[in-house]
Order: sequence, then structure tokens, then C-alpha cells
Amino acid sequence: MTSLYIHIPFCKKKCNYCDFVSYAGAEDLIDKYVAALCKEINNLLTIYPERTLSEERSDESKGSRGTIYIGGGTPTLLSPRQTEKILCSVVSVRCSEISIEANPGTCNKAKLKELRQLGINRLSIGAQSFNDNHLKTLGRIHNAKDIFGFYDDARAAGFDNINLDLIFALPNQTLDEWKKDVEIALSLAPEHLSTYNLQVEKGTPIWEMTKIQAPNNKLQLPTEDEELAMYEYTIETLISKGYKHYEISNFAKPGFECKHNLVYWKNGNYLGVGAGAHSHINGQRFANSNDIDAYMRQVLGEERNEIRNALRGTPNDSHVASAQRETIFMGLRLLDGIPTEKFRGFEKEVAELIEDGLLMREKGNYKLTRKGLYLANLVFEKFV
Repeated sequence: MTSLYIHIPFCKKKCNYCDFVSYAGAEDLIDKYVAALCKEINNLLTIYPERTLSEERSDESKGSRGTIYIGGGTPTLLSPRQTEKILCSVVSVRCSEISIEANPGTCNKAKLKELRQLGINRLSIGAQSFNDNHLKTLGRIHNAKDIFGFYDDARAAGFDNINLDLIFALPNQTLDEWKKDVEIALSLAPEHLSTYNLQVEKGTPIWEMTKIQAPNNKLQLPTEDEELAMYEYTIETLISKGYKHYEISNFAKPGFECKHNLVYWKNGNYLGVGAGAHSHINGQRFANSNDIDAYMRQVLGEERNEIRNALRGTPNDSHVASAQRETIFMGLRLLDGIPTEKFRGFEKEVAELIEDGLLMREKGNYKLTRKGLYLANLVFEKFV
């Protein structure tokens, strides 16, 4: 086991587009939740003694170490002492990468410095936009000025591996506004950029805000052509500035690709702890309860459920494709693609995709063409 995901589901305010497992205004539960996380991690050492987080030993990644990713929610709502307590529960670890997601408005320079001293060496900042109007539509608690101050504080605290999250295809967003966001992000010179097109999920406030078919509805999503133009601009611009486009939505300076996320995209083994966290072990997927109270009751032994069951969750076969199919559609997210032998049994699908100009063969791999990048979901549908 080389990678561990730790989910922190607390937020000051739930964003208008968010459908992740997160809770606003529940900070009074943090201490109890941290205790549950520590117990879950400790029990994993009993349940999976041969799969504890350790040095990677595969030839493909020789010399690299384990990874930890602390995501949310808003992990920086925790105090450094609470974060330290969680990390101290992870034994036998020599990590090359420990990432934490951080949002402006939840962390000052002093806290960032303490997090860096704990060994956290990668910071993923949820900027999302540098346009105050768009930040307001998204329901973010910060403004553009806050992002600049937060970024400067992170650098001063010693972080030399920073990712900026940005979202495009926002309601009423123009191509010029997106170009400005990219330009500002580049001026900060982060080591990594994640650029996602907005996914409007049913049941979120932004779903209601953009789906109302009323004459006075002023929030309109960009057209598909406008969204495509934003994506094309992102690719061309970031590549021209020396960033490697290594995954559909991710760009990195050489050597700064996210090691933890590469485990996901290569369909590797990882454990997830916390409410709603998922694990993947040798082709089997497991998930903890999305309900934070149920998760804590189970792990802390306040219910009769065995800890083992609470930790492992239940395989959801109806939502999980075969290991081969997963390897294909996860791996095709990577710009380098995956070896052609992984596609055995799917020769017909591959031939159709090549004929349609969505897939190509290069250096022993099948990979998405530029057209395939734009229509990736159509490609993935062939294998799920």
C-alpha cells in the first residue's frame, strides 16, 4: 500500500456547486472526528498488515515513496495540532509527497508554517477564480485579494510545491474573463494547475440557479463551443509557458505532477479514511458511510458494527466496472495513455475510436487525440 487519502468533511460554508461529502457549521464535531480518524488508521494496520503505507517498490516507480493526500471539505479548518495527531497515526511512512487542500480565509501564515513543519510539502489552493463576481456565484467565502495574500503566505511559510485549482465554464463567464484568470494564475508561477470545467450537479444550489427557465434568470451557462474554446485556450497557453499537460485537467512544471493522483489514474492501490472515503485494493473498491455521525459511531464502537466492517465498507458492484475496464478509462485520462496490451478484448472498440479520430497509438500506448480530449466522455463510454 503506497497511498493514503484522509477526508476532512468540514467547511465554513458549503459552496453552491459542491456535492462532495462536506458539512458546514459542524466544527464542534472536529475533535471527535479526529479521534475516529486516528482509530480507523490504527485499525487498518491490523486489518491490512501487509498493506500499510510504505515505500513504493515497483520497478516503474523505483525510488519514490508513499503519498498522503488530506482532502475535503476544508482540511485547513483543523488546527495544526489536530492535523499532527492524524499524521502521527500513520506509521512506517517515508513520504515523498504529503498534500493538503487549503482554502483562502481558513488559514493564516502562522498556521501554514506549522503545517509545513509537520512535513506537509504540497499545498493545493482552492482559488477557483480571480473574478469576484464569479466567486460570489460559486458561493466561495474569499475574494481575489484573499487568494493573493494566501498564496504569498504559503510561499513565505516554505511551500515550494503549490497547486492552484481553477474552474471554467462558469455561469455568465466569457472567454476573455477565463483568459484573465489563466493570465493571473501564470503570474503567480505555481508548480501545478488543475483546471476543471464546472460540473453542475443536480440538487446543488447552482443547479437551481442555472436551470430555472424564467425570463428574469440572469445566470446562463456558456455554450459547448464557448466551453471548448476555454479548454483549448488553457491547453495551448499552459503548454506554451512550460507546463506539461499530463492529465485531462491537470498541468505541471516538469517533476511536479501530483504523485498521489497518479496512483488513482493508474488504478493503483490506496486506502481512504474518513466519512465517504473510498479505497481500492487489488481490484476491489470499498467506501465508508457518507454520514459523518454514522461513520463516527461505527469507528468509535458506539454501534454494534464491527470496526472491520466499518473500515472496509461494502463493495458496490453495481457501480464498479471490471478491473480491466477501470484501468482503461482511468488510464486514458493521462495524456501519455496506457500500454496497448491493456486493451485486449476491446479491439473492436479501439478500431472504432481510431477511425473516429478519438484514439491513437504512440510508443506502444493508446492515447487520446486532441479531439479525443474534448470528447473524452464519449471515449470512456466505450469501456464502462
